Amino acid sequence: MTSTASARTAPAAPSLARRRPSDRFAGWAAVLAGVFSVVMGTSQLIFPQDEDPAIDPRTRVLLVLFSVILWAFAVIHFALARRARSSWPAWVASAGTVLLTVGTVTSAANGIDLEFFPIVAMVANALWFIGSIALAVSLLRARRLRASLAWPLILVPVLSIIGSQMGGGILVGAYLLPLAVALLRGKADRPSTGNARS
Repeated sequence: MTSTASARTAPAAPSLARRRPSDRFAGWAAVLAGVFSVVMGTSQLIFPQDEDPAIDPRTRVLLVLFSVILWAFAVIHFALARRARSSWPAWVASAGTVLLTVGTVTSAANGIDLEFFPIVAMVANALWFIGSIALAVSLLRARRLRASLAWPLILVPVLSIIGSQMGGGILVGAYLLPLAVALLRGKADRPSTGNARS
């Protein structure tokens, strides 16, 4: 009876793993987010946002693009989590990016930041930043993902939020596009040789 029961429950782990986004799906999400990030970064570098609280049409478009980027990051986080020691950092980081879209979408729709936006943004940014650090550390410790694709996760929230007006999106795109290529071509994993470093 014990062996039969264990045999029936054995497939549960693979089925849970299959629920996470595939590398291919995450790769295309990274392509989309990377291109949008470069567009945003270039626009913000050339046309810095003024201090007017009213949101102009160009900024509305940027907010929509940023919302798509944030959702794409949720997909990327969960795909990378398959190579991490723990999946909870992906949940925290993704909770932050998705929560932040509540503020970006409402601001784009209303043409001005609503009263709750500062609180939502503060909580969302904290979750994104903490989750990204933890995910990067977990990936580096697991040594399954190339290190050059893991540690930049720590910088992504900083460049996206604090460095946005200085063209930070260009650097985020410069990370996402090689990540996309690696995921789509199946080259994201570290080489199996013991002395290989990346």
